[in-house]
Amino acid sequence: MIVAIGSIRREAAGIILSGEYTAIEAPEDFVAYRPESEDYPAIVLSGSGSVRAARATKWAIEEFSPEAVISFGFCGATKDYARSGDIVIAARVLDLPGSPFEWSIVDDTNSLGPDRTILLAARTAVEISGLDFHHGTIVTISKVATTSGAKKWLGEAVNATAADTAAHAIASTASAAGIPWGVFTSVLDDRDFDSPGVVDRLDSGPDGRGNMAYIKHVSNTPQDLPALLHLGRSSNRASASLTTFMAAFVQAHTALTKAAQPAASE
Repeated sequence: MIVAIGSIRREAAGIILSGEYTAIEAPEDFVAYRPESEDYPAIVLSGSGSVRAARATKWAIEEFSPEAVISFGFCGATKDYARSGDIVIAARVLDLPGSPFEWSIVDDTNSLGPDRTILLAARTAVEISGLDFHHGTIVTISKVATTSGAKKWLGEAVNATAADTAAHAIASTASAAGIPWGVFTSVLDDRDFDSPGVVDRLDSGPDGRGNMAYIKHVSNTPQDLPALLHLGRSSNRASASLTTFMAAFVQAHTALTKAAQPAASE
């Protein structure tokens, strides 16, 4: 079984609806779903942030004993050619801890690379499904990059293709357990888009802020309404891409794994 670790329900909504899943009990306020078929991955949603992601990954490994762990979800583009809904396949994941004021000190010694078979399955999945995709470094940061300036800096200084707040924690936890892993994200916001500060969901659970939080924000800051509506549309595209990608990925990974078994037994 493959376990896919995400942050929020919106990222996984289409995947869950496309398969037969049963909600199961999970610790803290994590959300977990067990699939009725091996054709779908188990889903665990940790909420935002690396600390939550690491704890959820450790629990998922103990609960499901997976053959592979996948980090999936939304990301911010850090290159000008990436658009909302594009899939980003991580060639490497890099952790950049601390506040943006500390990002000038870039240390790539904690860079991690994914499993080769998982990477090949991901490339096969995007080719078969016809999704636009990019292959590069995903940098994990402690706070959502909401400004175009921060995203541009990450793209130039770190040469990252995208930024998120969880992938490296998931990858390092899986690596420590000796489990193959991969990281696949879908672009939510373009590099040159400035997001309203209310979208920063650090340390919030899988459900995050309710609609009332956004309504209150818009009532106080009405000029942010167009940006929030734009993000809503981008979220729909990003979620749809993840749904399409995940179905194709699991099929490709199953085929590659089965093809390798006879060769391994000879």
